[in-house]
Amino acid sequence: MRDPDSTRLIARFSDAERLLHWLFFLDAAVLTLTGLGLYLPPNRNPVLDRRELVRTIHIDAAILLAVLPVLIVSVRPGTLARLWRDVEWFTPDDWRWLRRSLIPAPLRRRPTPAQGRFNAGQKLNTIAIAAATCGFFATGALMYIGAHLPPSLADAADTWHIWLMLLCAPLVGGHLAFALLLPSTRPALRGIVTGVVRLDYARRRHAAWAEEVAGPAPEVEARAAEATAGRG
Repeated sequence: MRDPDSTRLIARFSDAERLLHWLFFLDAAVLTLTGLGLYLPPNRNPVLDRRELVRTIHIDAAILLAVLPVLIVSVRPGTLARLWRDVEWFTPDDWRWLRRSLIPAPLRRRPTPAQGRFNAGQKLNTIAIAAATCGFFATGALMYIGAHLPPSLADAADTWHIWLMLLCAPLVGGHLAFALLLPSTRPALRGIVTGVVRLDYARRRHAAWAEEVAGPAPEVEARAAEATAGRG
């Protein structure tokens, strides 16, 4: 008999959350490409003769990124607050999940704890990207007004802007690799595209959230009923 959880879909991301994700992704891609055009040395720079245009696009994209949260809040109030609640709070199970996830699955003595709508790795990645974005804004603003600052401060802002880009590269690369290359995480990609995931996937990867949204899994309910009958 086919598992009914494999055909039931549950909502994981709202329209506003998906809009925020994809607009952030597209804007970040523009910022990365234009930033590389401004960073590469002259002998390897394909946009050297259009540097001012690239700089303008880079700054405009940064302004759009700063306005993006305001846009999302105006479209769907409460979206950012919900994301913050889901991401910023780490439970003891989250820390246990992180520790056990470092061990290859065949070598684990105990299973990873049930996770909420975001697992602990996704929470850390989101927090790191958000912190780096704030750092980009701060250092970028200092670079923009660098002519009015002491040279040491302007140079430090430029250096940290580049370091933030280098530090973010593995985070973004790992995020893309998990989303695009691993079959086991492919349903998560469908979730951020369509907004829904299959219930059986949610029970495997985000069991605590799945139980909250759809109730206990049938086998859990069956064991609970047996235990109740045994006590009776």
